[in-house]
Amino acid sequence: MLFTPINAEIKVGDKAPTFFANTLDNQYFFLSDTLKLNKPIVLDFFATWCAPCIQEMPLLDSLSLKYPTVNFYFVNVSNLKINGHSRKEDPIAVRKLIQRLNISSQVLMDKFARIVVAYGATELPKVVIINNKGIIEYLKTGYESGDELIIENKIIGILSEIK
Repeated sequence: MLFTPINAEIKVGDKAPTFFANTLDNQYFFLSDTLKLNKPIVLDFFATWCAPCIQEMPLLDSLSLKYPTVNFYFVNVSNLKINGHSRKEDPIAVRKLIQRLNISSQVLMDKFARIVVAYGATELPKVVIINNKGIIEYLKTGYESGDELIIENKIIGILSEIK
């Protein structure tokens, strides 16, 4: 199965829903394959029109450079329904934003909002941290200054449990 359907909202302690997506570079990505690496994973859900997302992304990307044993992925959200209308994301606009922000982490394209549904990421930004055993350790919707320190502390805690 390429996608794990979820009937209830996910919470800390749940097994991370698996999914399939294309990368911004049009390569295949399977979370199930990445989970087999037994490394922590950070998912950051974003859209090009989301101002708090744009603030948070460079801070998270800097953590990806500081903690190379953690897999960081930025999940671009398309077809998110807002006030009854779908907001579609243009891959060209996504690429321009990624270049402007100098993001080095891999970008996944959620073209049909399936990952959004699985992770309950209907409000942006949303950060999900998955431990090396595939269990959700942290969920946060929205961005406030200092969130990156909380995320970093969570990463440090997960990494310390692996050693």
